[in-house]
Amino acid sequence: MVRVARYAFAILALAFAAGVVLQVFFIGLGLFVGSENLALHRDFGWILHLAPLMVVVAAALAGAGRTRILQAVALVIVVWIVPILAAVRTDLPMVAAFHPIGALLAFVLSLVVARGSLELLREGNPASRTTRGEWILVAVVVVIVLFLSFSGSPEA
Repeated sequence: MVRVARYAFAILALAFAAGVVLQVFFIGLGLFVGSENLALHRDFGWILHLAPLMVVVAAALAGAGRTRILQAVALVIVVWIVPILAAVRTDLPMVAAFHPIGALLAFVLSLVVARGSLELLREGNPASRTTRGEWILVAVVVVIVLFLSFSGSPEA
């Protein structure tokens, strides 16, 4: 089971990093091909917004260890904040200007997490287990992010 979870962790982490690259391509389409493509960037961004939750759960299931789990938690938090930065562009344009910087940070973190997941696969020590405290951290982060993501008022 742990071995399967490690493969899932690696696949999800690598897929997320690729998703961030795809997201940058989508904004390029919006800027250079036509503004009608901006919706693709926005909509895919909201999908990416919740994707790191699967990465952090997979890290816990894989027995990835405290450092890798904390890196995945950091990825969840940064990716959760990035679209919010874009959403405040009308009221707080100086804050919204940090949106691309947040995206860059998310990309770097995604590479760190992906690299850690690949190192974990190479370790070959499936005996490591996620501690109770690490599980609590993962559960709290998942619940808070889901609650905050879905508790807002619906857009008109």
